Amino acid sequence: MTTIARKSKIQSPKSEIAMLDWEGHKIELRIFFTPRLAMVATDATVTVDGRRVARKGGLGLSETAIGSFNHSGREIRAELQVGGRLDVFTRIPYVLRFDGLPVSEGELKLGGLAAAVTVWLSVVGFLVLLALTV
Repeated sequence: MTTIARKSKIQSPKSEIAMLDWEGHKIELRIFFTPRLAMVATDATVTVDGRRVARKGGLGLSETAIGSFNHSGREIRAELQVGGRLDVFTRIPYVLRFDGLPVSEGELKLGGLAAAVTVWLSVVGFLVLLALTV
């Protein structure tokens, strides 16, 4: 049976970090945008008890990180889905599921400088690509 996790947040330079307590496990969700190739990439990581169990990075604004961890002798499938809304430059929506059941969902805010740089690089990257295709 999956229970809903208790959640708190801390601010890092890149974004907020969700800190969860779930059935005796300490879980961290780190989700942020990072500039790559004159575009913006999503980076999502799930850490359980200090061990990274899922990570996904890509050029899309919507990503899903999938992995697994051991809980009471059985493997739990962890799935972190991020992105998918228009306010992605200030907030990153997420849903965390264990074995397909929702455990936590919400939004994490980008840090001030990280958000500004990300938006700026996105605009510049878009303009460069537009200029190359014309």
